[in-house]
Amino acid sequence: MAKPRVYVHRLEWCPYGLYMDSENEALLASFAEVVNDGVRGEPVPPEEMVGRLEGVGGILSLNGSGAGEITADVLKEAGTVKAAAVSHWWGQHNDVCREWEAAGVEVMDASEGCNQAVAEWTIGAAIAGLRRFDEYDRQMKSGVEWPEKEGVAGQLNGSTFGMVALGRVGKWVARYLAPFDVRVLCYDPYLSEQEAAEHGVELVDLDTLLRSADVISLHAPVTAETTGMIGARELSLIKDGALFVNSARAALLDNDAFRAELAKERFRAYLDVYQPEPPPEDDILRKLDNVVLTPHVAGHTSKMFTRCGRFAIEALRDYFAGKGSAR
Repeated sequence: MAKPRVYVHRLEWCPYGLYMDSENEALLASFAEVVNDGVRGEPVPPEEMVGRLEGVGGILSLNGSGAGEITADVLKEAGTVKAAAVSHWWGQHNDVCREWEAAGVEVMDASEGCNQAVAEWTIGAAIAGLRRFDEYDRQMKSGVEWPEKEGVAGQLNGSTFGMVALGRVGKWVARYLAPFDVRVLCYDPYLSEQEAAEHGVELVDLDTLLRSADVISLHAPVTAETTGMIGARELSLIKDGALFVNSARAALLDNDAFRAELAKERFRAYLDVYQPEPPPEDDILRKLDNVVLTPHVAGHTSKMFTRCGRFAIEALRDYFAGKGSAR
């Protein structure tokens, strides 16, 4: 049986080589005839795109940027595309993939490599923040011979972990928390009791979560409903000594109120996202000792990119193995 033809698509800032090392290229070539535009930096005109998709059964979309150039009209005219795997899901993909699905293409989200990386950062931030690694490090390097130990550090085991939403990243966080002896609270108005039980979380309202949690971690998407959902009132509910972790988006917060509350040094924060990005040099976040900052890198590792590429290739391989050649 002839190999299915697969079109590799990528545009804009993420270099092709981040996703496609030699092992991933070999894996794709092992089952597919490859039409590779992943190394191309310029958009493909519609008439040329139709030609590029001639006989193509599957699309490997490496990062979603610019995927809108593959329109429903292009897919209809090409006529052979049956499946698309998205290796690194971006907001740009939502509308595009709905259009692809409406055109009869089965779209597979294969971006778990990124979700796992962000979840891993979240767990790392929770442990480092509770154990106060940064504080001990700062003291020992500033001349404190032997920092005070009693009553300083917390611990993940035995704590209450509060998750604001249980999306794609949040589900991995819940999974990674399973080996620990933690009570996991979750505020998510779209999550059923049955789904919560399946993921080992306890559904509560937002106020209860903020008052109760030793660690508060944000995982909600930015929508009209969630923008600014945590404002001055909600921030005032966070208990003294808690740890606030944000690897989602700063738009979920009233950022002026958030900075004002952090300045009181009642609780600590590990932050990977900001509004604006990057934060200005005079931003108070850069000066507070109870805040640890990373530059929007929770999902950004070299291994994340290659894993995303591999997962998407494997999704296409499994699709064609089950469906037969779509060429």
